[in-house]
Amino acid sequence: MTGINFKKHYKRILKIAVPSGLNSLLDITNIVIGIFMVGKISSYHIIAVGLGLNFFMLIYTITNIFFVGTSAQISRLFGKKDFNGITNVLSSMFFGALLASIPIYFLANLSYSAYFNWIGTDITSKILGEIFIHITLYGIPALIAKSILISAFTSIGDTKTPFIIKIITSIVNITLNYILIFGVFFEKLDIVGIALSNLFITYLELVILLALLTRKKSILKLKLFFDFTIFKKGINIGIPVGIERGFTIISLILISKFIAVYGSDYLAGFQIATRIEAFAFMPSFGFMVASMALSGYYLGKNNTKKLKESTYTTIILASIFMGIMGFIMVVFGKHLSLFFSTKDSVLYSSISYLTYVGLSQIPLVFIFVLDGAYRGAGATKISLAINLISIWGLRIFPMYVCYKIGAPIISIYIIILIETFIRGFIFFYVFKRCFHRIFI
Repeated sequence: MTGINFKKHYKRILKIAVPSGLNSLLDITNIVIGIFMVGKISSYHIIAVGLGLNFFMLIYTITNIFFVGTSAQISRLFGKKDFNGITNVLSSMFFGALLASIPIYFLANLSYSAYFNWIGTDITSKILGEIFIHITLYGIPALIAKSILISAFTSIGDTKTPFIIKIITSIVNITLNYILIFGVFFEKLDIVGIALSNLFITYLELVILLALLTRKKSILKLKLFFDFTIFKKGINIGIPVGIERGFTIISLILISKFIAVYGSDYLAGFQIATRIEAFAFMPSFGFMVASMALSGYYLGKNNTKKLKESTYTTIILASIFMGIMGFIMVVFGKHLSLFFSTKDSVLYSSISYLTYVGLSQIPLVFIFVLDGAYRGAGATKISLAINLISIWGLRIFPMYVCYKIGAPIISIYIIILIETFIRGFIFFYVFKRCFHRIFI
């Protein structure tokens, strides 16, 4: 990393990364506050919403396909200043995604019950979780459509606009959650309340994003246009990311299944800890978005030197942020967990997870930032290969062995720490050795 002019890049990186990270942070804030509210009713509600959101995360494998496929194309066109091409890509990806959302909804609706049966949680959590998912799934078309629009904004370096929208909708969402869950003006809706609130906010964000595209000065325009070639190209770029994300989420679900064997309290602690972790997780996501946008932009300008410099600068900046986040998780894990539960077994599971994950935050930076750089270049198969081999070979398989032999729950969390370090090293090694073959 010697000889890099960091001052030349850090302002642009932070301009993209900070609003993007804060945007995602607000997403997690909404989730955590919602879980905190339903958690006041019972621990069954915590498990139900947590597992329900894990299932819904499978839908994000689809949104990732469209998000990355749109971003990789628009960021390059933005580097070339081809604004007509940007409109064509945005329109083709948007309408194609809307059409694809219909079969996705029906497939999800048919499978969520089997998901809960497979997890094997208690009957009360299962019933509550199915109610939550059934309502939330109606938001799939809006979720996929707005992911295209957010991707377009981030691809031109405008992460501030989606962030401002998220601030507004977050305030509405938290207020609605409280009113609907606890029945401030009418009979309380319990878990139905949080589901209805999430559904309403998803469509509200889509409407606001569409309204912003009508501005005269906006670079981003939507028109009645669809080019299957453009759509197919975006899908081809995004599919490896979708596969990678899908297997990653399945691995998270498997981990939940392994932990469920130890008891509902340990599972509740794990659910609490993963939501707390998500707060620290979001800065990494912001830097990944910056890396992805700048990678495509500099490739569009045919300037691989600045691409490499911006990537290294992003790693350094992200390491500073994530090092602080990791420290907070390790030192204040107990205090953070106490907001959600005071039960000893729940706290033990939550604190143990936060400790080991907190120690792995800096290697996680290398994974996120370099993954973003590969995505921006359209080289999504590289990330797919590394993540699949590492997560399933070095994380899930050892966990399965521990699960079969009845090893203590802490062994599951130690495996996560070790695997993250190894995968971060692999990502960096490939970037150093294969840079000129990847970024062409």
